[in-house]
Amino acid sequence: MKIAVWHNLLSGGASRALHQHIKGLAERGHTVEVWTSSLADRKFLDVDAYVTRTHVLPLSMTTRIREDYRDRVRALMFEPDTKVQRMLDFCKRCADEINAGGFDILFANSCIYFMMPYIGRFIQIPKALYLGEPNRFLFEAFPKQLWEGLPPATGNWSKRDYRNQFWDDIFKIRQARVRMREEIYNFGTYDKVLVNSYFSNESLVRAYGASGEVCYLGIDTDLFPYLNLPREPFVMGLGAFYQHKRPETAIESLALIPEAVRPRLVWIGNMGDTAYVKILREMSHRLGVRFEPREHVPQEELVRLLNTASCLLYTSSLEPFGLAPLEANACGLPVVAVAEGGVRETIVHGQNGLLVNRNPQEIAFAVERILTDPALFETLSTNARRQVRDHWTYEKAIDRIENALIQTMAKEKMPV
Repeated sequence: MKIAVWHNLLSGGASRALHQHIKGLAERGHTVEVWTSSLADRKFLDVDAYVTRTHVLPLSMTTRIREDYRDRVRALMFEPDTKVQRMLDFCKRCADEINAGGFDILFANSCIYFMMPYIGRFIQIPKALYLGEPNRFLFEAFPKQLWEGLPPATGNWSKRDYRNQFWDDIFKIRQARVRMREEIYNFGTYDKVLVNSYFSNESLVRAYGASGEVCYLGIDTDLFPYLNLPREPFVMGLGAFYQHKRPETAIESLALIPEAVRPRLVWIGNMGDTAYVKILREMSHRLGVRFEPREHVPQEELVRLLNTASCLLYTSSLEPFGLAPLEANACGLPVVAVAEGGVRETIVHGQNGLLVNRNPQEIAFAVERILTDPALFETLSTNARRQVRDHWTYEKAIDRIENALIQTMAKEKMPV
């Protein structure tokens, strides 16, 4: 196959999944070219060694005050705002090059700004999309619901701040409704939508009224090897420094472990909110938890940490798949995970980790068990590596994605 790949991703789990797919498809003899934006992170797990060419087209999402005011008028008329229009123009330019390139199929991936990519509406060849999740900001409480109303105007209208919020709310909700409309339209432009878990598939049904096809990821043990290093008494957390990753839950839980055996928390995130990190630091200091937030950790350092930590504490809210727990497992690291989202499909309680409710006391008890019971740690560690080897191999993941792309092409060629 001659495959055109489109993405607009920063570093993180989705980028690692795409790296895996590109590497695997190229190793099987398929020709791959990549289209991405100047805003995407191309240095994280670089794929240039596996592709014929990477096309980087300019894109800006910075808006000026006059554009923001113009977008308010557009919102009243249900027209796309400036950022949506720029993305449409960018995707049209990418599509013109792809359509003229003699490719067999488009393999689209997520967009850091909209999740659901706009490229599909402009492509004239078979097109498959690997979607990590819908735009949670539009469809979920994140952590609050976008659609939640302001307090009643009665008794508040005399306040200037309330009146400003009232008018801002009208424009914000109108813009969000347009984005939702455009996203639903984008979903329908793809011949096949692939998702990373059954939980993610259910999210598609809730958001778009239609399902996709589960295409599980796997673990490249060349990237995440087991090094058999001595373990140290610290707990790892993985995820961007945003509220839906719930690092505050990890801090609150570790604070309940007796001080004599309380581990430090090393949290790795590739991006985040600096104000939120400050809140986390203050919280950890107040609760007596040694909290070490680290950003943009090199791959080699991440692997070393996974091979020397004593537990991965995974507290993300409704994570669609949760690649990090399996990467930890590949390095022999047991996982304590909140039993939500896709992690329930990868972590088997008592086998490669412990599943718990979102209850700090339960979480603290599970972490303390792993840290203080060497026999339990060894059992979970051995089983974790076996689980990855038996069920989550890189080769099987490439089989799944390759077959899905071939089926998408075959479907397109079937007579009507």
